[in-house]
Amino acid sequence: MGFHTPVISRLILPVAALAALAAPALGAVSVVPPPSAAAGKAQPLVPGLTYTLMRRAGGQVLHVLTMRPTASPLLSLAPADLSGSLSTRASLSSGMATRLATGATAGINADFFDLATGTPSGVLSNNHLWTSPETSRSALTIASGGALSIGRLTLAGRYQRLDPAAPTPYPITTFRAVNRPLPSSSATGVVVYTSDLGRPTPTGGVQEALISLDGGAALPVNAPVQGTVVAVGSGGGSTMAPGQVVISGKGTSGNVVTRDLVPGSRVSLEAAIAGIPAGAWGAIGGGPMLVQGGIAITSPDEGFSSSQISSRTTRSAVCQTNNGRILMVVSEGPQQGRRGYTMAEQANLMVSLGCMEAMGFDAGGSSLMALGRDQIVPWSNERPIADALIVNYTGAQISIPSPQRVSPNGDGLAESATLDAQSPVAGHTVVTIARRGGGFSTTLLDRSGGPDNTQISINPKSLGMPEGPYVVTSTLTPADGSTPTTMNRNLTVDRTLGNLRTSLKLTGKGAGRRTALRARFTLTRQSKTTVKIVSSAGTTVATAVSNRKYSPGSRTVTWTGKALPKGTYTVVVLARNSYGTSGLQESRRLP
Repeated sequence: MGFHTPVISRLILPVAALAALAAPALGAVSVVPPPSAAAGKAQPLVPGLTYTLMRRAGGQVLHVLTMRPTASPLLSLAPADLSGSLSTRASLSSGMATRLATGATAGINADFFDLATGTPSGVLSNNHLWTSPETSRSALTIASGGALSIGRLTLAGRYQRLDPAAPTPYPITTFRAVNRPLPSSSATGVVVYTSDLGRPTPTGGVQEALISLDGGAALPVNAPVQGTVVAVGSGGGSTMAPGQVVISGKGTSGNVVTRDLVPGSRVSLEAAIAGIPAGAWGAIGGGPMLVQGGIAITSPDEGFSSSQISSRTTRSAVCQTNNGRILMVVSEGPQQGRRGYTMAEQANLMVSLGCMEAMGFDAGGSSLMALGRDQIVPWSNERPIADALIVNYTGAQISIPSPQRVSPNGDGLAESATLDAQSPVAGHTVVTIARRGGGFSTTLLDRSGGPDNTQISINPKSLGMPEGPYVVTSTLTPADGSTPTTMNRNLTVDRTLGNLRTSLKLTGKGAGRRTALRARFTLTRQSKTTVKIVSSAGTTVATAVSNRKYSPGSRTVTWTGKALPKGTYTVVVLARNSYGTSGLQESRRLP
């Protein structure tokens, strides 16, 4: 991974360091993120869920979430509308942040969407129906136990006025879509809108009936629901409260709506979707199907443009392997400095990862992955999207501390750490921190209630924490008497390295042109120190000193060597001692 300016603030720093250091802003000193594992090694997030940074042939980089659905009854996979309304989009990181209190752990982007309205292109269902399927494209359905199914779905919606006193039953009328207007070319037809739309119904030549569903229910899938007509009108623009729907008819269908659905009448509605397997409770659109029966589908026929299929770009996908594991994969593309994949190459990639069934999601700037509240795919800006596929864990959770190595030495860098403590169910949560080997322990949080999420700041100076390795522990005891859960994270307090100041310039002329480096820093204990220059591509181009022992105090390292090409470089100082390796870095430009 090359150097880039990170667009995230917490979990990505340790993860990104698996591949390379993150370049600081020009002229600003920052902390070098410590590597938490070797590239390609799975990093545990919660029981049954890991994150892995993979490198493939040709320099391709993958971000992979691996979920074992049967590993814990507390682990689940769910579709989600990120903003809570179909009228607006939201960033994946912000959508995850609002769900931390209920157990959101990690997720990826999902369906394509309408840029103007924010509405997903296909189906979205999570215990109730948000949008109806796009029949030309594949969709993913999720059943209890984590079984996935990929295929095309079709809405067979219908409504009927109920009147036992009528001499003959009122006719059953079909509706063609949910929260999706009819095409302008359609002269007639019926659409149902729900309060999930988040805005008034579209205006135009339509007739509408506003219905309050019994008990304030949402619109379920494959189950009838009844309600009462409270108002009728024409021209659209109807607003809905939660538990209300609008039946909107165009042309002759609109005449039927106002003829049959008079205020006070009773109505039955059913949003039946053909193709959903028995036991499936959630569905989300996307496409195309990439793998079926372990065979790559390299020429999909799902209404995608040639540029969507053949362009090399950042891509997202989900699959299930023959052992039941679920993989959520985002592959980097040209904007991350990679070659990227075509859709056909993505299909072959998913087969190589062991997928038996796989489906693609939206690509390009919409391809995102979040761990907790932090989006980890390197983009200069995070695009707002419509929906996502999110892994939830309803046990005790604490995020990886940011930073993982705290250096309270007064230079203003990494003086304290923060983390999220998640309590996804009501109960009693206790978060403690203790020095490994003894010498210090304290309680950071002791709270009853929830579900909730609390951001905790750990300030070693104010807490009186001596240097050394620590473990942060969260224990959640559910109020319903179920089994308590515990999670641990590591943190190191190390004041060794501080006050970095550097200069990097070219001296001399012609054949005598040279690069001159000067790095000043302080050490609080004897350390093996390395000072190096790293290019914007992530390559070490010069090493001033390597593992040289320096005693405590203020130190200055100078180096003169071959003239480096003009560009931006990062001066990196690493100090290794019994507490591990700490590092500081500063970005400099050679004119």
